[in-house]
Amino acid sequence: MRGLLSALSLALVLMLPSARSAIANEGAPGALPPSVRIKPLMVPVVNAGRIEKYTQVEVNLEVGDALKLGEVQLSIPRLQDAILTAIYKGIDEGWIVRGNIANVPALRRRIDESVVAMFGKDVVTRILITPIARQSSLQ
Repeated sequence: MRGLLSALSLALVLMLPSARSAIANEGAPGALPPSVRIKPLMVPVVNAGRIEKYTQVEVNLEVGDALKLGEVQLSIPRLQDAILTAIYKGIDEGWIVRGNIANVPALRRRIDESVVAMFGKDVVTRILITPIARQSSLQ
Protein backbone atom coordinates (compact mmCIF):
# COMPACT_ATOMS: atom_id res chain seq x y z
CA MET A 1 0.00 0.00 0.00
CA ARG A 2 2.86 2.38 0.84
CA GLY A 3 4.43 1.69 -2.52
CA LEU A 4 1.19 2.63 -4.28
CA LEU A 5 0.85 5.86 -2.29
CA SER A 6 4.44 6.87 -2.94
CA ALA A 7 4.04 6.12 -6.65
CA LEU A 8 0.86 8.20 -6.81
CA SER A 9 2.44 11.10 -4.93
CA LEU A 10 5.50 10.95 -7.22
CA ALA A 11 3.24 10.99 -10.28
CA LEU A 12 1.32 13.95 -8.83
CA VAL A 13 4.53 15.86 -8.15
CA LEU A 14 5.75 15.20 -11.67
CA MET A 15 2.45 16.40 -13.15
CA LEU A 16 2.23 19.68 -11.20
CA PRO A 17 5.04 21.61 -12.92
CA SER A 18 3.68 20.73 -16.35
CA ALA A 19 0.17 21.68 -15.29
CA ARG A 20 1.45 25.02 -14.00
CA SER A 21 3.30 25.75 -17.22
CA ALA A 22 0.24 24.80 -19.27
CA ILE A 23 -1.89 27.23 -17.28
CA ALA A 24 0.77 29.94 -17.61
CA ASN A 25 0.96 29.38 -21.36
CA GLU A 26 -2.79 29.54 -21.86
CA GLY A 27 -3.40 32.28 -19.32
CA ALA A 28 -5.36 31.65 -16.17
CA PRO A 29 -9.10 31.77 -16.70
CA GLY A 30 -10.52 35.06 -15.54
CA ALA A 31 -7.09 36.72 -15.36
CA LEU A 32 -7.36 40.45 -15.89
CA PRO A 33 -5.02 42.23 -18.28
CA PRO A 34 -2.53 44.63 -16.70
CA SER A 35 -3.82 48.11 -16.06
CA VAL A 36 -2.52 51.46 -14.89
CA ARG A 37 -4.54 53.49 -12.39
CA ILE A 38 -4.32 57.25 -12.65
CA LYS A 39 -4.76 58.81 -9.22
CA PRO A 40 -8.02 60.69 -8.70
CA LEU A 41 -8.07 64.04 -10.43
CA MET A 42 -9.90 67.07 -8.96
CA VAL A 43 -12.33 68.58 -11.46
CA PRO A 44 -14.31 71.76 -10.82
CA VAL A 45 -18.06 71.71 -11.30
CA VAL A 46 -18.78 74.98 -13.09
CA ASN A 47 -22.25 76.52 -13.14
CA ALA A 48 -22.95 79.97 -14.60
CA GLY A 49 -19.22 80.71 -14.78
CA ARG A 50 -18.72 79.92 -11.10
CA ILE A 51 -17.19 76.91 -9.38
CA GLU A 52 -19.95 75.28 -7.34
CA LYS A 53 -18.03 72.31 -6.02
CA TYR A 54 -15.38 69.82 -6.99
CA THR A 55 -15.61 66.24 -8.13
CA GLN A 56 -12.93 63.60 -8.37
CA VAL A 57 -12.49 61.41 -11.40
CA GLU A 58 -10.39 58.27 -11.50
CA VAL A 59 -9.15 56.77 -14.76
CA ASN A 60 -7.88 53.23 -15.30
CA LEU A 61 -6.09 52.31 -18.51
CA GLU A 62 -6.03 48.66 -19.57
CA VAL A 63 -2.70 47.91 -21.23
CA GLY A 64 -3.11 45.41 -24.06
CA ASP A 65 0.61 44.97 -24.67
CA ALA A 66 2.16 43.73 -21.41
CA LEU A 67 5.64 44.53 -22.73
CA LYS A 68 4.69 48.23 -22.77
CA LEU A 69 3.35 48.23 -19.19
CA GLY A 70 6.59 49.64 -17.75
CA GLU A 71 6.67 52.45 -20.30
CA VAL A 72 3.06 53.36 -19.52
CA GLN A 73 3.73 53.31 -15.77
CA LEU A 74 6.74 55.60 -16.17
CA SER A 75 4.56 58.04 -18.10
CA ILE A 76 1.87 58.43 -15.43
CA PRO A 77 2.62 62.16 -14.85
CA ARG A 78 2.24 62.85 -18.59
CA LEU A 79 -0.93 60.73 -18.64
CA GLN A 80 -2.39 62.70 -15.73
CA ASP A 81 -1.75 65.93 -17.59
CA ALA A 82 -3.27 64.60 -20.84
CA ILE A 83 -6.34 63.24 -19.05
CA LEU A 84 -6.88 66.45 -17.10
CA THR A 85 -6.58 68.40 -20.36
CA ALA A 86 -9.20 66.09 -21.93
CA ILE A 87 -11.51 66.59 -18.94
CA TYR A 88 -11.24 70.39 -19.14
CA LYS A 89 -11.91 70.14 -22.88
CA GLY A 90 -14.96 68.04 -21.96
CA ILE A 91 -16.20 70.78 -19.66
CA ASP A 92 -15.75 73.39 -22.42
CA GLU A 93 -17.45 71.18 -25.02
CA GLY A 94 -20.39 70.33 -22.75
CA TRP A 95 -19.44 66.65 -22.36
CA ILE A 96 -19.30 67.17 -18.61
CA VAL A 97 -22.31 68.98 -17.19
CA ARG A 98 -22.42 69.96 -13.51
CA GLY A 99 -19.91 67.24 -12.65
CA ASN A 100 -21.70 64.48 -14.54
CA ILE A 101 -20.14 62.99 -17.66
CA ALA A 102 -22.88 63.43 -20.25
CA ASN A 103 -20.85 62.23 -23.24
CA VAL A 104 -18.58 59.40 -22.08
CA PRO A 105 -17.69 58.18 -25.62
CA ALA A 106 -16.43 61.64 -26.63
CA LEU A 107 -14.35 61.97 -23.47
CA ARG A 108 -12.94 58.46 -23.94
CA ARG A 109 -12.08 59.25 -27.57
CA ARG A 110 -10.26 62.40 -26.50
CA ILE A 111 -8.25 60.48 -23.87
CA ASP A 112 -7.56 57.70 -26.38
CA GLU A 113 -6.21 60.24 -28.90
CA SER A 114 -3.74 61.46 -26.28
CA VAL A 115 -2.72 57.91 -25.34
CA VAL A 116 -2.20 56.91 -28.98
CA ALA A 117 -0.06 60.02 -29.51
CA MET A 118 2.13 58.97 -26.56
CA PHE A 119 2.43 55.20 -27.02
CA GLY A 120 1.05 54.27 -30.42
CA LYS A 121 -2.02 52.33 -31.40
CA ASP A 122 -3.25 49.24 -29.47
CA VAL A 123 -1.05 49.78 -26.38
CA VAL A 124 -4.02 50.88 -24.26
CA THR A 125 -7.07 48.78 -25.10
CA ARG A 126 -9.70 50.11 -22.67
CA ILE A 127 -10.30 53.27 -20.70
CA LEU A 128 -12.44 53.23 -17.55
CA ILE A 129 -13.58 56.61 -16.23
CA THR A 130 -15.08 56.63 -12.74
CA PRO A 131 -16.44 59.68 -10.89
CA ILE A 132 -15.68 58.94 -7.23
CA ALA A 133 -16.46 61.91 -4.95
CA ARG A 134 -17.93 65.37 -4.76
CA GLN A 135 -16.89 68.16 -2.42
CA SER A 136 -18.33 71.58 -1.64
CA SER A 137 -16.51 74.57 -3.01
CA LEU A 138 -14.29 76.66 -0.82
CA GLN A 139 -16.04 79.96 -0.15
